[in-house]
Amino acid sequence: MGFQFQTEEQVDLTLPEDSIHRAQLDELKTREVQFTNRNTGQPDSFTKLEWWWKITSSTLGDQYIGRKVKGECDAKLTSHPGNKFRVWAETLLGRQIPVGMVIDTDDLVGLQADISIGHRPDRKDASRVWEFVDEVLPISGGFELSDEPPF
Repeated sequence: MGFQFQTEEQVDLTLPEDSIHRAQLDELKTREVQFTNRNTGQPDSFTKLEWWWKITSSTLGDQYIGRKVKGECDAKLTSHPGNKFRVWAETLLGRQIPVGMVIDTDDLVGLQADISIGHRPDRKDASRVWEFVDEVLPISGGFELSDEPPF
């Protein structure tokens, strides 16, 4: 007799696109990305910074608490207005980061913000989507996301 498996109920806990959740930065790590330079045909690489967030509160229900979701950016901290590293770090720290200031990632881990979720279709299977942190936002309001508004 072969292996037997019984179908079980499983709730879809995909984080809805554009939903906002309170989250704590759980981990920051670098990842080297290898590619072939189209201009030179030579192997090349760049470093990404992976931001791993753990959801601590959600208006969608407690079933999302503890879920981890990743955001990525270039591992370069610059003054460019679109530099995600600087924008996300400034949001977490609640202050601007001037040119020349050094940021230690240990100072960011453990801090909280509101995160918005984006979806990216899988390149090989269009029926699958990948969740990612699209934006890091300042914590809104003076109440937990799971609480009723104070009015």
